[in-house]
Order: sequence, then C-alpha cells, then structure tokens
Amino acid sequence: MRKILALIASLLATAGMLVSCLESEEIELSSHAYIASFSINDIKTRVPAKTNDGRDTTIVKTTYGKYYTFAINHVTGEVYNVDSLPKGTDVTHVTAEINIGGSYVYYYQDEEAKYFSSKDSIDFTNPVRFTVYAADGSGSRNYHIRLNVHQSDMETLAWTPVENNNFHGGRMTAEKMVQLRDHLMVFGEMGGVPTVMGGKLDGNFRFAKKEWPLKGVVGQVDYSSIVAHENAVYLLADGKLYSSIEGVNWTAESPEHTFDRMLGVADGKLYLSEGGMIVACDPYEWTTDNRVETLTHNWQTVQTVDETLLPVNPSMVTLPLRTNANILRTVLIGNPHADAGGDVSIWSKLSTDPVWTYYNPVAGNDKACPLLERLTVIGYDNKLYAFGGASKDGSVEAFEAIYLSADGGITWRKQKKDIVLPEELKGYSEPFACVVDTEENIWIVCSDGLMFRGRIGG
Repeated sequence: MRKILALIASLLATAGMLVSCLESEEIELSSHAYIASFSINDIKTRVPAKTNDGRDTTIVKTTYGKYYTFAINHVTGEVYNVDSLPKGTDVTHVTAEINIGGSYVYYYQDEEAKYFSSKDSIDFTNPVRFTVYAADGSGSRNYHIRLNVHQSDMETLAWTPVENNNFHGGRMTAEKMVQLRDHLMVFGEMGGVPTVMGGKLDGNFRFAKKEWPLKGVVGQVDYSSIVAHENAVYLLADGKLYSSIEGVNWTAESPEHTFDRMLGVADGKLYLSEGGMIVACDPYEWTTDNRVETLTHNWQTVQTVDETLLPVNPSMVTLPLRTNANILRTVLIGNPHADAGGDVSIWSKLSTDPVWTYYNPVAGNDKACPLLERLTVIGYDNKLYAFGGASKDGSVEAFEAIYLSADGGITWRKQKKDIVLPEELKGYSEPFACVVDTEENIWIVCSDGLMFRGRIGG
C-alpha cells in the first residue's frame, strides 16, 4: 500500500509540474474511475481424449478469449464472462486487456497490490479485485473480476430412458407437457377424450397409473396452447380460455373474449392473440363470491399485429440477456402461418420493452432454423435449442439433429457428436411432448410410451 501511495503522490506532483509549465493552457484532469471494457486473451483447456489404442488421455486445446463477452456491473462492481469457459480451462495464468476511464489500475493477488499490465499472468481461480484510480486523484473504484468455468462438460447431452413409467403407450396421444409445482403433466387424448396424466417430479419419475378426463372444458382443445403460469394451467378450447389449479377440473375465464391462439408466458403475464392484437393479462388474483373462488384478470392490449406473422404452435423461451443478467429476453418462435410461408417466425421482447419485435427473415440466410414438424424450442445454458420431426422440404429426418442458437434465434448451428437426441427417436413421426423442469432436466414423452430424461453437462 505504501508503494501505491507513493506512486499516487508522484503522479500528482507530475501533474502539478505539467500545469505550471503550461500556464497558457488550462488542463483539467478527469475525476472518472471505472472499467469501460474487459477481455481475456487465448488460454488453454485440457480436454479428455482417447489414444489410438483406447487408453484415456488428455489433449490441450486453445480457448479463444475473443469469443467471450464480459458483463460489467458498475453498481455492484462485478465483472464476469457471460458464457462460461469450457471445463478444464486453466485460469491460473491469464493475460487480459482493460480499458478504463481513469489514470491507472491496480489488482491484488495474495494481499499484494500490483500495477496492472496487459503482459501480466494473473491467477483467476478466485475473483480478483481491481482498483481504478481517477486522474485527478479525487477517488477510486473497486471491481471484482471473475472467470466463470463450467464444472461439467457442457458439450455433452446425456439421455436416460425412463422405464416402467406407466404411460399408456399407443392409447394416449401426447400433445403437451408442462410442470405444475412439483409435478409433470402430459395432456392429450385417450379414445378421443381430452385427458391428463401426471407424476411426481423426481429422479425416479413415474406417471400415475390413472388418467383423468378434463372436466369443464367445452369444445376442441388446442393442446399447443397449454401453459403453466402462477400455479395454474391454462388452455384454449374453441378460442375460449380455461384455467385449472390441478389440471383436471377446469373453469372458463373471460367469456367475453375469443382468442386466436396462446402465445405463452413472459414478464409474469399471459400473452395471447385476439383479432389482430397481442393481448396480455397480469398475474391472476383469486376472488370469492358466494364461496366460489374465481380468477379475475386485468387484460391489456399490447400491440396490433399482422396475425399471419405470428408463429403456429409457438414456443416461448425467456433467458437472461447475455450482457446484463437483470434484463430478460423472451423469444417467441414457431413455424410460419400457412398464409405467410417462408422461414420460421420469430418475435422477441426485452423485459424493459413495452412491445414485441418481429424479426424479418433475412434473404439468403443459410443458418436459419429449419422448418420442422412440431418444431420445439427450449432454453438451456442461456442458449436456444430446437428440434422436431422431419423438415418440410424432406432434407432433415425426424429427430435427426438438435440446432443451437446463441443470438436469440437469428442463426442456428446443427449440433453434432455429443449434443444429440436419443437414438431410439431417429425417424419417429408420431406426436411427442417436451419440457425443461426447474432442475434443468429435459423431458421427452412420446405417444408410443417412450420417455427420456436428458441433461446437458451431466
């Protein structure tokens, strides 16, 4: 610390001499002290591998630092990489680049303060404290910079068959699966009757042996519309909205409205389309009238839209913004309306925005999401993953591959090697349902009774 104080005094003295030598010019030193940007240079990652004769070994690969964006929170003083570095990355000898608003910056290792240089090899095993000093000596600001590293191999998607799950394979058409509190629920039809099955959510998940008809629902159920929201489940039947707190007994809601489709849940609101408008309701409130509890909704018109641009059977996924975890981005995605044609329909909304934005298809985009039957999109590890049945043009087989997007759905990369779907599902053409639970397990259930639980990174 004495070295730091001595250097500060020296810098201030130099500044004073500079002012006296240039009396004809007025030089005002800045009081700013902040980190404007932070980046790391390339580092090494040890990756498990096999020798030609089958023995376990490791190889060293280069992890390119330029591909990792760092978020800077000036309020909390936190700086961190949005996407975690691969498992096995050596963060004990890291060189970095820092742009600051200030005069100079120090960092601390083993209780020792060191003047920062981009040539320094810094140990980021634990968060490192950096201090930026203002040019006029009026103050400083502390930041703690950490390097996030995956603790498991995030390049692997492991699937486990769920045996003896009591699902009535071949008799119930699986259409939609949701998580309601600590249960998973699958909705479909049994002998033409709208039906629900459910089971406790745990590592040894089992469906209940009994199926329950949906009571109180009138008309044709739109199974793609079913969503869980605020400890209740919602669906549309002949355009009318119904709700249930356990998935069996249903109550008609807002009978004055006839909706075109359910869009999903975001910002704590339920979004639907109605007569060329996107409408939303705030979280519901229970009211009691003559001992009968009913739901009340505060509906609002969000915006007017071209109904043909809204996706059919959409998926709605909300993920933190890559550069600011306090802001959420919700992506609404699905196959296009029959009258629209073209590429997959994508809409997006930030939690700070009042309305949704439609992503106009980019002409010649060879990295667009393929048009798949029953296109399903899930969010995982701050990325979007898409899969489904066969492609419309026949170029992709059903359940052939998973596609990944790290930019909110604009571009997609076909995953190979370890990010794959269960081999048993290749070419599967019957209805299926999928959901990601709160423990980040991926569940897929099929009409023939097949059921799988998957997890990325172990």
